[in-house]
Amino acid sequence: MEYKEYNNKHRFMSDIIKMLHLKVDLFIYNLSHDGSYELILYSWINKLYAKGKTTEEAVQLIYKARNILLLNPKHSWCSYTL
Repeated sequence: MEYKEYNNKHRFMSDIIKMLHLKVDLFIYNLSHDGSYELILYSWINKLYAKGKTTEEAVQLIYKARNILLLNPKHSWCSYTL
């Protein structure tokens, strides 16, 4: 990967993380320690970068995907039963 492309991808990722109100250093720490949420976000960010989305488009898509993942009772991480 060329330096310019790497720099663009890094800026794209850090901008999105900041727009999601996360701290970049904590995000990277949790990612390196296999944090589930961070792994999913990292995967989504990489896919959106590969598709050429802007940071604003990417954040909106992540918000939508996150709501579907967290709030859909069928596929939710939130359990309604005890």
